[in-house]
Amino acid sequence: MISKLCAFSPRGRLEAIDVLADALDRYVIEGVGHNSPFVTDVLRHPAFQEGATPTNYIPMHYPDGFSGVSLTDEEREELAAVAAAVGGWRMAILDQPPLPSAAVLDDEDGDEIIVCLGGMFGEAFIVGSPSPESTAITVRPWLTSSEAGDSDKTARAMEIQIGGIDTTSPVVDVSINGVEKAIQVQAEDNTGMFAVKMHGANIDVLLMSRTEYELSKHMKEPPVRDTSGLVLSPMPGTLMSYAVEEGQHVEAGQEICIVEAMKMQNVIRSPRAGFVAKIHPSVGSSLRADEVIAEFEKEE
Repeated sequence: MISKLCAFSPRGRLEAIDVLADALDRYVIEGVGHNSPFVTDVLRHPAFQEGATPTNYIPMHYPDGFSGVSLTDEEREELAAVAAAVGGWRMAILDQPPLPSAAVLDDEDGDEIIVCLGGMFGEAFIVGSPSPESTAITVRPWLTSSEAGDSDKTARAMEIQIGGIDTTSPVVDVSINGVEKAIQVQAEDNTGMFAVKMHGANIDVLLMSRTEYELSKHMKEPPVRDTSGLVLSPMPGTLMSYAVEEGQHVEAGQEICIVEAMKMQNVIRSPRAGFVAKIHPSVGSSLRADEVIAEFEKEE
């Protein structure tokens, strides 16, 4: 257990839930796994808000487990607008252009920024006027030729205000159409990619110019590798010992092996339950990051 977080409101359950959700949005936890996104998702569920919380609440509403917070279409548009605004503010504070390639942008790109939720191949939004001097922002999805006539995907105007950015803290206070919210900018690099946590959802965000985005569509999306049946080394290091053997059944979280890296011994645990089909490297082997350590038997 990391900690307990409690919230109270004299004005009833729904406001207490809002207070607790805001506290979770501001709760910064790095370096270890935790259930903060799951707790946030529970708080967002209509059944929990109504007080319908029997002892079998989790298996009832999460029969297949928790796979992450799903933002609504409106929340994704708000995230795109906030990401563009925060990116502009941070670059202004650091005295850098709003985009890494701003020095070579075409004039026809104007004040628009393309915000991709989920990285280069994610969902794209066109965000207009995300500058520190303006609070008025328009957001609209990037439409393909087949979607051009979709009246449900029109531009949406909103007022975005940044309450102040501390470059030493990941928490950023924002106001979206007068509603106060908190997000976390958890990581960023000089390509414009950064990770944002909003309402418990952790999403990679990439800011690009229109020209960059149009050119990026000619790039091939890398194939998705199925690693659900593998145990991978999370870091380069030396395999010190195994705690399991081939044919053995293991539970999720059970120790698989120990990898030494930077003079520290790290316990590698099983990501799932199942039978160990094969152990790959031998004890004493040097491992690369993401090298396969063990694989599970395929389920019928």
